[in-house]
Amino acid sequence: MREGHDLLGKYISPVDERNRDLAITNLLGVSIEKRFIPSIANIVGTDLSSYKIVRTGQFAYGPVTSRNGEKISIALLSGNDCIISSSYTVFEITDKDSLDPEYLMLWFSRPEFDRYARYRSHGSVREIFDWDEMCKVELPVHKIEKQREIVKAYRAITERIELKRKINDNLAA
Repeated sequence: MREGHDLLGKYISPVDERNRDLAITNLLGVSIEKRFIPSIANIVGTDLSSYKIVRTGQFAYGPVTSRNGEKISIALLSGNDCIISSSYTVFEITDKDSLDPEYLMLWFSRPEFDRYARYRSHGSVREIFDWDEMCKVELPVHKIEKQREIVKAYRAITERIELKRKINDNLAA
């Protein structure tokens, strides 16, 4: 393992909370753009009690990587709690004072992570990036203050880019 890196499995744990009482009706999916999206599934007559609950601050990913355009569907839920198909894997960071969720999401958003996940996927017809492989991901785990600085800088840059895009759109119009 590279110096300054750690295994992701040290910081995360799976979550398997089901919608048994049907209390949550917000059905979402996870896109290859790394965000939660409204589900397009036809759920008429579907028993949603077996669907998994994702709480704010938790992650979900689709372990099936084939037919995803070389990307892995993974996202951090920042909105209201939702339910997702039981085919997704839900997990959370066990110690948010050691690993910042937004920092981890930045790591997942890198093209290098997608390539790694595809390389480590296994199977023939349906390639899978399973939980064991997710736990073997190596990433740099800086002090929490440094992680938060990185997230803050990234946010500032993306906000400036979006502002410039809006200005350009207004000038073009």
